[in-house]
Amino acid sequence: MKPDWRQVVTNPAEVQIFEALEDPQWQWRSIGALSRVSGLPESEVRSVLYKYPSLVRKSSVPSADGQDLFTLQQRYYENKNPFDKGWDFLAPSSSSTSS
Repeated sequence: MKPDWRQVVTNPAEVQIFEALEDPQWQWRSIGALSRVSGLPESEVRSVLYKYPSLVRKSSVPSADGQDLFTLQQRYYENKNPFDKGWDFLAPSSSSTSS
């Protein structure tokens, strides 16, 4: 089980980003959308997302307009089907946020 972001993220600006990632209205969020919600520049949002690789997952498929998309690792895992969860358990570990 992935850690709950509330136990790790304490900076108020970073908390805004994680609250936006957790918004049930959206499964995936772009850096631009997270920037608008948090009021932080896109460069800072990107830094925060990459600061917490165990909490944030980058989509392997970009948005229709080519933007990177992100979600909470915990949310991603909870929405996976049982077969994919088993495959993740058996496959070698790697971070999808490093590229």
